[in-house]
Amino acid sequence: MFIIPWSEGMTARETSQLYIRTADERDVDRLAEHFAALSYSSRHNRFMGAVSNFSSIAFDCLVRNRKPDRFTLIAEMRHDASEAVIGEASYAVERHTGLGEFAISICDAWQNRGLGSALLSALQSRAVSLGYFGLFGETFKTNEQMRALARKAGFAVGRSDDWRAIRFDKRLLDPPHEVKQTRRAVPSLWWPRA
Repeated sequence: MFIIPWSEGMTARETSQLYIRTADERDVDRLAEHFAALSYSSRHNRFMGAVSNFSSIAFDCLVRNRKPDRFTLIAEMRHDASEAVIGEASYAVERHTGLGEFAISICDAWQNRGLGSALLSALQSRAVSLGYFGLFGETFKTNEQMRALARKAGFAVGRSDDWRAIRFDKRLLDPPHEVKQTRRAVPSLWWPRA
């Protein structure tokens, strides 16, 4: 678990901390609430399309598709006795190449405050600790916030198979010689995917 002191917008008497941790089955309802609380444009950018059954999506992320090569990190703000999920980052690795796809969402009130960078940094650290070699993601060409975050984090921007999107890639580790192969399909974290 990463613990980040967060003072932006707080008074000296407040005792709030931002935690980034691996989500588990107990977080399904809270993750569904997070997805439901996103604005239409934030949800559209995260899932690259319209979605409505947030409980099912959260269940898929944290229970049905939970495997050693897939994980979800959540960012939660803890203040006194309450906790609120304010962001998430999901990752799915393709074992043969060691590359994985990631997706991030930040609640609207916390966008442009560095939380996306913190989640992406935690996600990269977790991926490296598990021996995964690289990350890639896709976003709509119009999603300037994600494009800026990817550039800032050192991702190379390239073409996507989806005409509406761009792809960004980053090598985290050099893979052993025996796993250097051509790119293979990875289970998608976008919901739904055409």
